[in-house]
This record gives sequence, structure tokens and C-alpha cells, in this order.
Amino acid sequence: MNPFTLVPKLQALPDRATRKRLATRHGTALRRLARELNVPTETFSGEPPAGEAGELLALMRHWLAIEDGQSRRRILSLARQEAERSGYSECA
Repeated sequence: MNPFTLVPKLQALPDRATRKRLATRHGTALRRLARELNVPTETFSGEPPAGEAGELLALMRHWLAIEDGQSRRRILSLARQEAERSGYSECA
């Protein structure tokens, strides 16, 4: 068994109604993120751009959709492992 067997298959991005509901539920987090990135909050409700920026946005949307703390810790652990495997050594 490898670390990827515990991760469910990647799902499509949520539809517009779901994105709106998530944006409402996580409005504070999105407003803070938008402020930190110096972009309008609406950036997170549209179609993701191509490339790495779109992948980051998809990752953020999926993260906000996960409400269970244990699930988030599993995802964060996997991200740390992959970052370390890529040579990043300053993981918190």
C-alpha cells in the first residue's frame, strides 16, 4: 500500500450553486485570503484560470469543502510529505 491509496479519486469542481453556498459558509476565510492575495473576493467564485493558479484555486475550494478536522490533517500530512519529497525542508 502506498500513501495515495488513502486519498479518494479527484472529483470535479463544485457547480455554481455549491460554490456560492461554500463562499457564503466560508466567507470570512475567503475574504481574508483575498485580502492577503490582494485580489477581489469574486476571484474565488468564477471559473479557475489555467495553470498553477487554477490548480491552487481548486485546491483551496476543496480544502474549504472539507469540514472534518481529521480529514484536513490527513490532507495536510500528505502535502507535507510531497513537499519534503520535492526537496522542501521548511514544512511546519
